[in-house]
Order: sequence, then structure tokens, then C-alpha cells
Amino acid sequence: MQAQVQEYEHEGTGARHIHLATDDAEMVFLVAFPTVPDVSDGRAHILEHLALCGSARYPVRDPFFSMLRRSTAHFMNAMTYSDKTVYPFASTDRADFFNLLDVYLDAAFFPNLDYLDFRQEGWRHAFEGDKLVYQGIVFNEMKGAFADPVRALDGGIAAHLLKGTTYEVESGGDPLEIPSLTHEALKQFHASHYHPSQAVFMTAGGVDPLAVQRQIEERVLSRLSGRAPRMLPQLAPAWTAPQAVDVAIPANEHGVQIAWLLGESTDPLPLYEAQLLEAGLLSNAASPLTRAMESAGFGRPSAMNGADAGGRQIVFHLGMEGLTAEQVADARQRIWSALEGTARDGVPHAVLQATLRDLRFHQREISGGRTPHLLRRLLRAIPFEMYAGDIMHGFDSEDVLAELEQRIADPAYFKGLAQRLLDNPTRLDITVVPDADYFPKRKQIEDERLAALQASMSEAEKQRIMDESAALQERQRRVVNNDVLPRIKPQDVHALPRPAHALPQAEDGVIAVSIPSNGISYARVSYDVSGFEEAAWPWLQLYVDVVGELGMGDKSYEEADAWRQDRVPFFDVSLQAVQAQQGDDRLHLHIDFYAKGLREQNGDIAEVLSETIRTARFDELERLSFLIDSMVEDTRNNLADEGDSYARLAATAPLSPVRAFENRVKGAAALPFYAGLQTQIESEEGLAEIAGQLARLHQRIIGSQRLVLTAGVEDDAPALAAMLELPAATAPAGKPVMPPAPGLANAGLHITAQVNHCFAAWPVPGMAHPDAPALAVLGEILTNQVLHQALREEGGAYGGQAGYSPSAGTFVMMSYRDPRLAATYADFARALEWIRGAELKQENIEEAIICVIQDLDKPRTPYADVMYALDQQRQGVTEDMRRRYREGVLSCDAARLKAVAAAWLDGKPHSRAAFIGNAAQDVAGLEIVDLKALAE
Repeated sequence: MQAQVQEYEHEGTGARHIHLATDDAEMVFLVAFPTVPDVSDGRAHILEHLALCGSARYPVRDPFFSMLRRSTAHFMNAMTYSDKTVYPFASTDRADFFNLLDVYLDAAFFPNLDYLDFRQEGWRHAFEGDKLVYQGIVFNEMKGAFADPVRALDGGIAAHLLKGTTYEVESGGDPLEIPSLTHEALKQFHASHYHPSQAVFMTAGGVDPLAVQRQIEERVLSRLSGRAPRMLPQLAPAWTAPQAVDVAIPANEHGVQIAWLLGESTDPLPLYEAQLLEAGLLSNAASPLTRAMESAGFGRPSAMNGADAGGRQIVFHLGMEGLTAEQVADARQRIWSALEGTARDGVPHAVLQATLRDLRFHQREISGGRTPHLLRRLLRAIPFEMYAGDIMHGFDSEDVLAELEQRIADPAYFKGLAQRLLDNPTRLDITVVPDADYFPKRKQIEDERLAALQASMSEAEKQRIMDESAALQERQRRVVNNDVLPRIKPQDVHALPRPAHALPQAEDGVIAVSIPSNGISYARVSYDVSGFEEAAWPWLQLYVDVVGELGMGDKSYEEADAWRQDRVPFFDVSLQAVQAQQGDDRLHLHIDFYAKGLREQNGDIAEVLSETIRTARFDELERLSFLIDSMVEDTRNNLADEGDSYARLAATAPLSPVRAFENRVKGAAALPFYAGLQTQIESEEGLAEIAGQLARLHQRIIGSQRLVLTAGVEDDAPALAAMLELPAATAPAGKPVMPPAPGLANAGLHITAQVNHCFAAWPVPGMAHPDAPALAVLGEILTNQVLHQALREEGGAYGGQAGYSPSAGTFVMMSYRDPRLAATYADFARALEWIRGAELKQENIEEAIICVIQDLDKPRTPYADVMYALDQQRQGVTEDMRRRYREGVLSCDAARLKAVAAAWLDGKPHSRAAFIGNAAQDVAGLEIVDLKALAE
């Protein structure tokens, strides 16, 4: 990693500071506290929200959200886990880093914890008309979170297996329990948990740790003294005999789950033994437990299967879902018999070797995504410090991996791991019971409590609630002076964009790039399927979902899966869509076969891609049937949990080629296709027809024009590209398609749930248009000045914002986990009225500009930088376009904002779509679409 780990401890309080010293331009900070509640009232989660609502040095109403628009940080957040709360940020600007450090330290250690903020962020009573209701941001957030069936199952298991520990309770808060939390109890929780003696500070990158410590000393440690023993999550007691329990979840099917409690997650030996167990039992289709579950002829492996090291103790899961009540006993016996067989026969040594290789790979890879690379490193390591382990094992466990290399050489070693599972008495046998009335029953409990409370209220108590609501609204609408907060101004940032990676010209369809990848090699074979007709789109998605799960050449699907796992730590097939930013907005589609691994495996990377592409087969009909059935049932069980995605695509599909494509393959428009497939697989003829369609599609794909992109250190990339053996293209390049533009959407996608997700979308020009920069700034100013307050603070939604997508050519207003619907659409309309008549302040415009610049300037990993350049190239985005776009953002003014709002949004036709949890509410004229019926 070319890094040094430095450990510090403050003599007076015992506060700890871990610094990962690298020469990265990125600078990362976090402070973490153990938060170990013993009740499910959400106190740790609500405290996380409240700590960011004003502090001693920064007594403004919302410093966290204010700093989101006054900073160039590319990551700011706060997260509540089951046993800790973490406040992280990342920036590449030194002044900005220390500005944020000041704000975060004051927020964590000296928050105001205002009573009205508690009522806004946590929970409160309010009247809707003459009816008493609950409101609150966390209250509504957790109503949305409870839509996830896996979360419900995980919580039900923890309540029994980890009884007597903090993991028994719902750290985020159960909406039925949140209203029991008092403001005083919240303040006491902060006083006991958020003290320097409990704090872990972590930094990474090119920041001076001593400068950070001086600021911590001045702002915190000079004011808070005392030393207390570290708080640790409790350890669950071992059992003398297994136990059994039923757990009800919001799903349509039964299931069976077996959960074991293993060792502590900060002890690297049991941690990696659990990962070896997971790999040996489950990692590929040939693994004994996976084979037993997938070949049963009923059900499918549970989404929870494997090792869960997210808490202080490791939990290991084996289970099946998609069962009938009559199949539960057979499924449990099938799992147990396969585990017994593994303890007797073991697994191939190659599987265990591949697991240790993958662990080394993940320690070496420079990973990207929404969370910055160095922050990922810190978050991965922090449990070792929080649970009193050795922090070095969070960064580098080579000594343990070397020891395991020796142990796995003995076949008896893995057999012993499996036998220990069989013999472990701390085992919970769970029968998963579907509960169609899961949400109605919770709503009934809530309604009955509120009705009883309202019936017992005096007029004075009712008046107090109304007065409190009025006081909160007055506070929310009060003009805030943020001058006390530091900020970065537009003139403080670079005038020019950071140049995109200069990709070499493709030679014979190959782009080979040298990057500082820390010894990781990447290879991507990208087939251009832009000319494929619209009817083929959902088939393309089905193809990428199944081709890596089927056989190849003379290998069955089990043999092929094991063969790939033996050779590379990562293999994937994906379908990519980009929309041209110049010309007629045509759609460019690509199917990518992608693998990566240690540079020592370049030959294996090339072989895996070449063999998969050349010899994929689709004749294993039973396997194909299982895969399709599993996809369909997973989709049906997650309709509520994925409601925001369905609504977003339904609203934007009529306006944008790329969104129309995504809706057709992943949105509500895809549901009938998959329902039809499930009907088709019920007959041998139908199944054979699907297999034939996929086989023909495969030949069309691999005969299409292709681009090979390889990347690695030194001269690895061209050498890797030369190792690929691919079939020659047989078809000319297809002309990109232009999807037909349907009428504007006005859909209310309904399935029973506890919240809504609301979207309104307008067609707007792409990045090449002169109005594009102002549209980007407009989205931020509408969010900052209107929608955040209206939708989140006053409306109680977990999120609400406006945003411009130049790559899709859409402008969207949205809310997430929203208790309201008609009132939210009224707020969308009010936002446009506001921009028409408001006197826009220069400071607010500059804050919105900084928000756009944050997104433009996010650092990327070396490989992500290459892929970004390729994506820009495919969209037709030139360096000149990027320069003009940035100049337009930095020079945006009030007149320009009002002009683009009038030109593209105000009074203009637009699409509306919402996910609706309760169809009995005012649906604002949306046409109800039954999601469940669509999926069936």
C-alpha cells in the first residue's frame, strides 16, 4: 500500500488517533464513538442526526447541510452502525479540510441538541386535520428501511441469537419504539457515549497528523477531561444447546435459515476462517452447499448466506428462501446433510487457495465508488480499534494469511472447520414465515396507539402540540445567517477542469493503458450492441445476468464457475448505456466482459475472458429455469424496497433515451417481461425457446464490433491484451438507436408500504448546450433554498432535492422515504414559483456553484479515471465542452438562473411518477398502477 500506520493515544483522556500516512492528495478524517443502546428507540441514530444540527461554536440551525454547499469536500456524511457512530469527511483542499475538521469536532463533542431539532429529526406528535399522527425525519426514514425483507430477517435473528447485547435491538430505531424516546434520554446518551475517552480519531492521506492533533487539543481536549473505560459491545453468551424460532418478514414465500455464533471479528484467525468457510461452502455453483440448495428443485439460496463480521462477534448463515411451508423441513435437512458431507469429504484445495488470493487482492486494490478509497480503508479497519483489537490487522493481515496457507495444505483442516459448525451449540434454527399483513399490522398498532392517546388528551395537551408544531415551523422558516461557518468560494477553486486521462488511440480495436494500479491488472472486452432493436433490450439484460452463471465449452455451469473462481478474484458481465451529448441524443449500448486480478494472474485473466466469450453455452435448461425463477421471485419480494428506483425510471423514461432503456430493462416496464419468462419456463418448449433465443443473441453479440481495454502497471496492459483470443467480428458497426418518445408519465406505482417516493421530471438539453451549466446550478439552489426545508425539515421526508443530469438530459425534483405525496408535488410547484419571484442572493448562488464543482472535482482511482475518459469519449464529451461547462458554472448569476428556469421548467410539460405506499391517500391525480399485478 506504500503507507505507514501511526498510532497515538492522548495521555489525559485515552482518546486514540490512527493515521494512515500516504502521499495521496486526498485527505480523510473521521471520528467514531461506540454507541451501544439497549432499546430500539433509535437514540444512537437520532443523536447522529441531531449532532449535525448546530453546536457551541456554530450555533446555526443546520451546519452540516450548510457545509455541504460551502465546502469542496468530495465526501461528507455520518453513519450509525449497530454498535458505533462514525462522522467522516474527505477533501483534497487543505484549507477546506481544516475548516471541516473544526465543524465536525464541534458538532460531535459540543452539539446544542436543541429540543425543536429533536422533534424535527427524531419524532413528534402533529395534527393532520383533526387526526393525531407521528412525524419526524428518522421516524420516516426507518419506515422506509423496514420495507427490506432481509433487514427484517436479520433483525429477527439478532433478537434471539444475540439476546442480551446491543445487537438485539434495532440501532436505527423501530418506528413503533421511536416515540418512546425522550429528549432528556437522548442528551444523557450523548454525555455518556460522546466523550474523548471513547473517541477514535482516524486520518489518512497527505495531511499532517500533528496538525490535526493540535486542532483536536485546542477545540476538544482542552475543554473535556477525564478518562473512563472503553465502552465495548457486549459478547453474547454461548448456548449449551441449539434453539429454534419463527421469524415473520414482509415477503410472499417461506424460508429456512440456520445461524451460528462464531468468534470475535477482530481476531483475524476466526475472521478469516469464517471467510474460508464461506468460500468452501458457498463461493461457486460447485460448492457443496450452493450445489445442494440450487439443485433441490425448489427454492434458492438465501440472500443472507455466508459470514457476517459487521459486529463484535461473527455470525455465519446458511439458508434457503422461496419455499412453500411444506418444503421447509426438506430444505433444512438438505442443508444439514450437505454440511455433514463437507465435514466428511472436504473441498478442493484450489478453492481455499483462491480465497486467500482474493483477500490479498482486496488489500492491494485501489477501490473506487461513492466512498473514497482511503476512507474505505479506514472504515474497514475501524472495528479492530473499536473492539480493542490490533489495528494493523485492519490494514494488513499477511502474517495470518501466510499461516493459513500452511493450514489449508492439510485436507483435515477445512473438514474440521465444517465439523465445528455442526458441533457448535450456539445455533439458531429459523423458520422464515411470510406475513402479507406485515405493514398493515404495524400501521394498525400505530393507529391504535395514536387514537387512544388522542382520546385521552385534554384540550391543553392538544394545544401544546399545535403550539410546538407552530414553533418548529417558525424555526424552520427563520432566515439563517451562516456567516459564522467557513466556506470555499468559487474564486478559490481551479478555473479549469482536471484533464481527463489521455487515452491512446485504439489500435486494431485495443486500448492499452499504463496506470499506477498497485499491481492490479484490468481487462474489459466491450461489444457494441447499439444497433440492436428495442425488443432485444430486455433479452440483453437477461443475457448478462445469466451468461456467467451457465456452462462453457465442455464444462458444466458448476465446473465453469469453479474454474473462473480458481483463476481470477473478479469476473463480471454488464450492460452499459450512454447517451450522446451532441447531435440527436442517440443511445450507445455496450456489453462488457470484465475481469481483474493481481498482475501475476494476467494469463488467467485473459483465459477467463477468452473462454467465456468463445464457448458460452445455453443448453443447461434446468439451470436456466432456476436462474430465471430466482430473478423473478427476488424482484417480486423487493418491489417495495426498490420503489424509489421504479418511480425514478417511470418519471424520466419518456424524456431521455438512456432512461427509457433503463426502464425497459430494470424498471417497471421490465416486470411483465420477467413475469412472461416465468410462465414460459413452466414448459419444456418454452424453456427451450428461451435457451435458443439466448444462444442466438450470444452469437450476435460476439460477432459485433468490439473494443478491448486493458490497464495495469508498466507494460502489463499491452501484454495482457495480446493474450486474449477472441472471435473475429462478423457484423458491421450498428447504427445507434433512438428510442421512441412515449407520452409524459403520470403514474402512481403502488404496493403496500409505509412511505412514498415522489418524482417530477422535465426534458432539458445535455452538456453541450449553453444552458447546461445554469441548469446544474439551478438544481442545487432549488434544493438548498426550498426543497430541503420543505420536504425534509417540514415534510419529514428522509431526502428531497432537485438535480440536473447532463448525461440523460433531464431535470428532476424528487423526495425519498416521504410520508406525504400531494403536498410534496405542491412543494415542487412552489419551488418553481419561488425561483420566478425570488431575489437571489449572491452567497446562495455561490454555494450552489460550489455544490456543482464538488461533483466535477471528485478524485477518481487510476482505473476509474481511465473508465471516465472512455465514458466521456463515448458520449462525445470533449475537453473543450468540459471547459465551457465549468466556466458556465463558475460564472452563473441570478439572471441566468431565472432565464433557464423560465425556458425549460416553469409552466412546461413534465412527467410525474411516484411510488405509493398507501393508495387511499390523496394521490395528486396520478394514475394508479398495481406493481404487484404488473410483476405477476
